[in-house]
Amino acid sequence: MKGGCPSNILGRYMKLNFISAKSIGLQLASQLQGMYETAITFLYPAECRVCEGFLAVTSMPYICADCWRDIQFLEPPWCDICGTPGVNGLCDTCAISPPRYGQLRTVAVYQTALQEAVQLFKFGGKKRFGTGKGLKGLARHLLQLINAHIPADCAIATYDFILPIPIHKKRLQERGFNQATLLAKGIAKVEGVPVLTDELVRKRYTVAQSSLDSAARQQNIVGAFEVRNPDIISGKRLLLIDDVFTTGATIREAVSELWTADPAEIDVLTLARTLAT
Repeated sequence: MKGGCPSNILGRYMKLNFISAKSIGLQLASQLQGMYETAITFLYPAECRVCEGFLAVTSMPYICADCWRDIQFLEPPWCDICGTPGVNGLCDTCAISPPRYGQLRTVAVYQTALQEAVQLFKFGGKKRFGTGKGLKGLARHLLQLINAHIPADCAIATYDFILPIPIHKKRLQERGFNQATLLAKGIAKVEGVPVLTDELVRKRYTVAQSSLDSAARQQNIVGAFEVRNPDIISGKRLLLIDDVFTTGATIREAVSELWTADPAEIDVLTLARTLAT
């Protein structure tokens, strides 16, 4: 045996033991952190953001299980095109001036627990949660909700591509994520349909739609989108994904821009929608 070999073997042995000890240490630290968080939650329980009741140790982030169960899911009848609840056939608006998408479907009503969850997820974002358990927990439950309640007449596996409503790169930097992209990828993972995130882009920064009335929303969003690489979606069946449908201004503008690429069909799916009062 050449000189130096025993020390080399010993060095490798010590290195492997160091890596193993480090890995065990990280696992132990993670377990202790989990035990600490559970103890803090038990001693100082947080309140549900909807009903203000105490959250259980095993509860979902920020919203209690009872409030999650109160979410109002949409069921037929609804308008054949825009999905307005309580309508057989076409609603008055679609009968007179139909939108340019084939159909729009929504999972649930934007109120109470779902409204609070979307607002926490969308507007609290990285500044409030970081990238920790709260943000991931909300994302996970919203994805489970939409995948479990996709309307029967929205056959997602039949589409060629799923496209999320894009946000401007400046807002993406502020928020840290695009909620529509997370929903689209979560649906695509289950349904096996490719997601396109670079073909429809937000080319112009706009004021947040949520801060505007109906007329101002339509004007605010004009010319905000752009299709890139139109050949990719030409002749294809597209499903556009967004989190909340309110006045429909954003959807209408995005759909109008997508038609410049001459796709075969454009349909829309949203997690939630407001109800007309």
